[in-house]
Amino acid sequence: MTNEFNLLEFAGISDERLWELSPPSPTDIRAVISSEQISSIEVLGKTIAACVGESIEVEEVEPPESDIPWAMRARINGLPHDILFWAEPLNSASQEATGVEDGWVLALQTMLHNGDPLTHFSNIMRLLGRIDLQIESVCDLSTGRWFTNKIIDSVFGQDDFEAPEEVLWITRLVEAPEGGDPDDRWAWVTTHGLSRCGRVELEMLGIPAVLSNEAVHLVDGLAALTLETPLPQAGKPISLGSNLLLSLMKPEEAIQSLQEGMPGKEERTAPSAVITSHDGTSLFPQNALGILKMGETAVMRTKRSTRRKAALAKSQWSLFVNAAKQIGSSEHATCLAQIPWSNTQEEDAPREYLWFRIVETNQESVTGKLAHTPALVTSLEEGHQEVFDIEDITDWIVMTPVGPMGPGDAQAIEEFLDQFNS
Repeated sequence: MTNEFNLLEFAGISDERLWELSPPSPTDIRAVISSEQISSIEVLGKTIAACVGESIEVEEVEPPESDIPWAMRARINGLPHDILFWAEPLNSASQEATGVEDGWVLALQTMLHNGDPLTHFSNIMRLLGRIDLQIESVCDLSTGRWFTNKIIDSVFGQDDFEAPEEVLWITRLVEAPEGGDPDDRWAWVTTHGLSRCGRVELEMLGIPAVLSNEAVHLVDGLAALTLETPLPQAGKPISLGSNLLLSLMKPEEAIQSLQEGMPGKEERTAPSAVITSHDGTSLFPQNALGILKMGETAVMRTKRSTRRKAALAKSQWSLFVNAAKQIGSSEHATCLAQIPWSNTQEEDAPREYLWFRIVETNQESVTGKLAHTPALVTSLEEGHQEVFDIEDITDWIVMTPVGPMGPGDAQAIEEFLDQFNS
């Protein structure tokens, strides 16, 4: 039950590369170093070589600005593209973000690999986390995220779990007009960072603010899928899950449909695609967002995300079984396990990822009852029950009054169980 397949291909998306960028936009990173003395090119080159365990190719280049003391280009074995390094003085924004009063900034710029930007970006961040410099924090300019050494190690430095795809972009939400009742506001959702992966940015316009959370979730889901499978032509329907249908539109066409007061008329700084309804009757995918809000389905995941989630879920399987035992048939919480399922026993048959509500536990196995109507699987009847163990699952969730908690929320789940039993 654990075989993988490309669900987007099953949904009929073509191999044409209509929404990809070549070359991608640059990736810029700034590392704040608490040492007062700026390292020289020679020292930095030797430090990087010592970190990677082999010699690197280095050449001095013209600094990008007059107040930059030096710049160098480095070729590091294992990284697909050269990295441009230079030293910058510490500015007030970096001081405020990191608390470092005296220091300097190591700047670097490169192009991420189109085929696997996540691994490339992770290796760069891992290098910065392990290099023998007094790095206090690292800022990814494309997303504006700051990473301390501890966060770099936990996100990028784990051998068993690779970083989530979402580190490559950030999804921003703008609502207008400001103030007033949420029912009277409109939302604009945009990604920032996909262009450095060689993909167009994604956005959604004209969304009622009450559906903002669902819009962000759908945009994030499609953003991850673009890293694995090409997007279709504008206007061609896409299926991202059970009844989650949408299509794409060029932004210049979508902006014309914006009403007065709706955000999103600003000039774009990167190519983008607008997510609309599958049949072109609505500026945003109203039916899909409504279905997500009802909690009756989920957005497809990439194969990579599924593998990562499955590994994390298996690592916390004992916690899940314990939670299911304690929660039992409570009306205030429930536990669900995700299982890949197909209509046949053929290895290459398409799998749908189904959610089962846990109704019984027995040592290291659980009994689950099908929690929703499958979109693809026709071999299961409503109310079907099955016994599962750690090898069958790809994810699990504990639904609580404060929201869903997954394998990455171990401490929060333990705290919830303590309160649940008191």
